[in-house]
Amino acid sequence: MTAFASTEEATRYISSVFEAGFADPEICEQLVKSGLVLRMELSDPDAVITVDTVAKRIEVGGTDLVENMTLTLSSETANRFWQGRVSIPLAVARGQIKVAGQLPKLLGLLPSAKKLNAQYVERLRADGRDDLIA
Repeated sequence: MTAFASTEEATRYISSVFEAGFADPEICEQLVKSGLVLRMELSDPDAVITVDTVAKRIEVGGTDLVENMTLTLSSETANRFWQGRVSIPLAVARGQIKVAGQLPKLLGLLPSAKKLNAQYVERLRADGRDDLIA
């Protein structure tokens, strides 16, 4: 499996997961209830994505949003997570994901994430990006 080719590609695919979540009424309700403003700091390639789950807003790069949780991880780990191939608790324990903030709120959203995994893989396939599939 290869990593994303560029920052633009990483932000487009990872942001698309949240766009899909906001479009799904059940998942959107869970996201809004969580109250999270999640900042993801990705490496290889470097990217910053901040998601305000209450305002249903996604910002790439610099933003005025004030996060209450930050995840620091490689773009490859983020890609594998959205395919259902990474356990957050295990990845945190192994140091593959660093967390600052309200981890219980994030863990509470994991059941919703499972519904998005198949959609994410379908998007990669539709775009001819089988090289990104874990």
